[in-house]
Amino acid sequence: MTLDRKLSNTTQADLLSAFRLFDGDKDNRVNAGEVLALIESFGGQKDCPQVQNLVRACEQNKDGSLDLEEFLQQWRIFCRSNMADEEPEEEILEAFRGYDLDQDGFITRDEMVEVLKRMGTIRNSELEAEKCIQEMDLDKDGKVSFVEFLIKWRVS
Repeated sequence: MTLDRKLSNTTQADLLSAFRLFDGDKDNRVNAGEVLALIESFGGQKDCPQVQNLVRACEQNKDGSLDLEEFLQQWRIFCRSNMADEEPEEEILEAFRGYDLDQDGFITRDEMVEVLKRMGTIRNSELEAEKCIQEMDLDKDGKVSFVEFLIKWRVS
């Protein structure tokens, strides 16, 4: 598989973003420890099927880690819904777009505030938006990408 090929609904930028999120030591390889560390960093479920599939793929590879191409193959599996009660990636993307008001590929704190205000059920939408962004912003850049949203959705 090449990077030129589209995997599911995820863009090339999203795929590279996912790889970079998981590649904690920036050695261009993702190992089981890095997968578990990322999931643990935001309180995700390390025993969920998607996480365990990534961990197994790392452990079963000859050097205990995945390069970019190998990771992308596993990412496709991660994105797919493999349980009857899970939403397919397309539905998660639709949910993401509901928060990404300017459709730039990121959810900002201001967008989150606006969506929460529209819901009308949150007392302090500013505080709740801040909490949501902090929980989902895995790379701590102040905004939530689709990849971060998807990871959080799948493992929480």
